[in-house]
Amino acid sequence: MKHLILGTAGHVDHGKTALVRALTGIECDTHREERDRGITIHLGFAHLPLSNGGRLAVIDVPGHRDFIHTMVGGASGIDMVLLVIAADNGVMPQTREHLQIMEILGIRQGIVVLTKTDLVDAEFLDLCEADVREFLAGTFLAKAPVMRVSARTGAGLDDLRRAIDRMADQVRNRPAEGLFRLYIDRLFSVSGFGTVVTGTVIGGRLRKEDPVFLLGRDARELRVRRLERHGEEVPEVQAGDRASLNLVGLERSEFRRGMLLADRPLPATTLVDATLAVYAPDAALGLWSQVVLHAGTAELQARIHLIDRDRVGSKETALVQIHLQEPAFLQHGDRFVVRNSSCDLTIGGGEIIDAAPLHHRRRPERLVSELSLIARNRLDELVAAEVRKAPIPLTLAEVAGKLNVAPDSVARAIAAGPLRGVTQVPTKEGPVLASATCLDALRAAILAATGDHRKRNPLSARGIDLDELRSHLRLERRAGHDEVILSLVRGLLERQKLRESAGTWFLFDDDGAVDPRLARNVAVIEEFLRGCGMQTPLMSEIKALAGRQGLGDKELGGILHHLVQTGKVVRIEDNHLHHTVVDDCRQKLVARLRERPAEGIKVSDFRDLIQGNRKICLLLLARFDEEGVTRRDGDFRFLKEDRHGS
Repeated sequence: MKHLILGTAGHVDHGKTALVRALTGIECDTHREERDRGITIHLGFAHLPLSNGGRLAVIDVPGHRDFIHTMVGGASGIDMVLLVIAADNGVMPQTREHLQIMEILGIRQGIVVLTKTDLVDAEFLDLCEADVREFLAGTFLAKAPVMRVSARTGAGLDDLRRAIDRMADQVRNRPAEGLFRLYIDRLFSVSGFGTVVTGTVIGGRLRKEDPVFLLGRDARELRVRRLERHGEEVPEVQAGDRASLNLVGLERSEFRRGMLLADRPLPATTLVDATLAVYAPDAALGLWSQVVLHAGTAELQARIHLIDRDRVGSKETALVQIHLQEPAFLQHGDRFVVRNSSCDLTIGGGEIIDAAPLHHRRRPERLVSELSLIARNRLDELVAAEVRKAPIPLTLAEVAGKLNVAPDSVARAIAAGPLRGVTQVPTKEGPVLASATCLDALRAAILAATGDHRKRNPLSARGIDLDELRSHLRLERRAGHDEVILSLVRGLLERQKLRESAGTWFLFDDDGAVDPRLARNVAVIEEFLRGCGMQTPLMSEIKALAGRQGLGDKELGGILHHLVQTGKVVRIEDNHLHHTVVDDCRQKLVARLRERPAEGIKVSDFRDLIQGNRKICLLLLARFDEEGVTRRDGDFRFLKEDRHGS
């Protein structure tokens, strides 16, 4: 089945809508304002039967210069075009502008249709066609068929249908793998169904049961109630379809131009690297230029920074970084159109080569060279560039997601040969890719984390472990990242930068010994807490002792942390008790509750049992509840394993 979209293009009042109506029997001008003014204002939609039983989606665009932004939104999703030129008018300003936009958007298949042929004689028609042929020279339509048609009389319509059939056979479906995206061009309510949106699927596929997200400041998941293609319910839609989605969770009042649906949350960007071609005659852009950027149905204020030159003129191409005034959800390979800031001239456009680049504050030769390689659109260079700028190692799936290609394509690219500046780390999850810069930074971070861990834990006989390293490096807990860390650690062990002890790591010149003075102070603090017995000491008392030992607050904090971590001291809220006190009280409590399981015990009874004050009793009982030794029922505690008293 063909999943293709045919679009119209051409000057206002050259008969685009009448032609679509004659071909399909569908009226595209459905708004009252269009009928009143006699021109197309909004996008129109129809479908055209093919001889093989399939159908083409058709998008009819407005031709008036005031609605170029609408025209771009519709044309962004088409696969082939009918360039409509009225025989009695010939080539007009929007004929030229629409053709430029088609060139910019990368459309390569089309038919030129001379309409209103019933209004001119044969000689004038021949002159018009010759003029059109001259106009099309050097464009993607230079060798396209020129069909003579009258929508009013029907002349030439059958020949045009056959030509469209042949063209549709030659155009391949867009790849339906990867990310599903759809720019919403209409949103309305249907009685009994709720909110319905329509748009062109520009990538991927979506099934009724799949999640779909409305992208914005916060991605919001919506539920798909029904999918339609050509007005009929279908189980899925894919790239190249005009689709209608009945959504749950979106209100009509929320509609904004440029809204995008995707099958997953996507990161927004305010910077993109791109190639830019200037099409407008006598137009030129300087080092920094303010423009309006059109991508899909989105219209964005932007500043263009030239990277490989200081000026780009008509029929010239440049590497640029585009600074967007507001976040957008663009992807590698997206086409865009730029117009001047007053939106009365289409300057040119191009293709995004990096949707999440670093900010290029300078323009060194190395940057120009790297961007030139990326602009060639060779997948190996694209993969290498994506990995080189990543601060952490990436899996094949992550690289594929960033480039919006299939993971298998990335696997083939890295299997073809080494990638410039990229190291492959074999893991159980498959190859993980990282740049030399990234790996060097991780090695330095591992050494820094190991030294920092020792400073924070000077009394511990253990070094840093894998969990602590992962946390310090801010990597996710998964096999691929762990294997990269362990691979780097092994290298540091071999180079005698680290040493291993009981599955943990120290810096190589750190023998793990505890400073004797610090060990003595630990013993003094522990013995003091042991001697306090049932009397919970005030922190001021502990600090006074530490002061007499020449310890500051930081050292005291480290000692108390060590005693708690090793289990010698129990911390309850801000109180410190020696573990022997807590253990003794726990044993007495458990023994008492086992003797009289049905009675339970109240705070006052527990106080008598351990000969303690009310404060320590409340602290200990709360602790034993947390440990799961006891459970509270009103004023009583019972053993948690005991069912009595419930």
